[in-house]
Amino acid sequence: MLKKIVLLLCAIILTLTGCMKYPGEYVCYIDLFGPNTLECHSFYHYKRVGNGLEKSGLQRYDLITETEQEIYAASDPHKQLITSYWGDDNEVYYVVKTNKKGSSEFTLFYYNLNTKEYQTVLDNEKSLSVFKDINTNRIIIIRDKQRYYITTGNLQEIDNSDVTMNTLTKREDVIRRVKPDGTVIEICKKYDNSEYTCKVNGTSYDITALSHCGGKESGLTNSFVIEGDLIIGIVQITKGTRGLVTTDIIRSDQLKKELLVSINYQTGESDILYNTKNNSTRIIGYRNGNIYLLKQGTIICRNLSDGSEKESYNLLYDGDNQLSFSWIGSRLIIYDEDDQQVIANIQT
Repeated sequence: MLKKIVLLLCAIILTLTGCMKYPGEYVCYIDLFGPNTLECHSFYHYKRVGNGLEKSGLQRYDLITETEQEIYAASDPHKQLITSYWGDDNEVYYVVKTNKKGSSEFTLFYYNLNTKEYQTVLDNEKSLSVFKDINTNRIIIIRDKQRYYITTGNLQEIDNSDVTMNTLTKREDVIRRVKPDGTVIEICKKYDNSEYTCKVNGTSYDITALSHCGGKESGLTNSFVIEGDLIIGIVQITKGTRGLVTTDIIRSDQLKKELLVSINYQTGESDILYNTKNNSTRIIGYRNGNIYLLKQGTIICRNLSDGSEKESYNLLYDGDNQLSFSWIGSRLIIYDEDDQQVIANIQT
């Protein structure tokens, strides 16, 4: 894959996990954390058109019928690719980048699955992206530095300060979550620093549970949720990653272990709820006191209160490709990122 080749050539050495057969490949990762409250029967994914670019097409996988629906196929798959998308059972937005000689153009499209109508929403020469804001559950478009909400293809310009987003840079990771009352909770990790902090309403706490976990070279994931007075999420402990890592480009020999950490953002108290202790067990989900683990091809639901475990699914997969995990409600979709196909659709 082009992304991975470029990263290797640039000597950006990152991590992988024990769910793969051979060290040196890239780790499985969580694309959408859960179980969650999403009510949707659609899973969207990229598709290569012919022998064109890897992301030259977009497909919709129906979780009920387990069938594929083509949403977009590039007319020139060697020059056109999708750079971002978001969709549900009724609509889908996607950005197509067209590479031209010495320049490129971005176009945002809207497709209504009910009326089967397409609409060109926006064009731009510099940058254009679409995503769903985890804090507001609204669809956001970013055009250069300007942000918009979008509903059924209609744009509404918004003040950038009204949107609370994560900060993921080479110097610092900041994961932000917003409570219904507007309180912003920040989990922070700076480059080349072992300390993690939690900030709420101007008050900062050291996350002491992570102080001696070997986290100097580790980074935050986007897999954090709020439960009452707690914010709970996954921290990956790595080596040789230069401090801050992106979960989809970590190599297996660099992932040491994963932790599920709990922070009381009112008091600053913190605790490790689960420690995988190595990279052969992966944390792939959490909700309401239950953690979901992948151990040697078996998906296990573990109750953190009493330690009881229940096997949910045996993954019959013998490849060494990169896999991703996406939760849609209580369904877990396991996707082969290299072969671009769903390999498991699990009702947990």
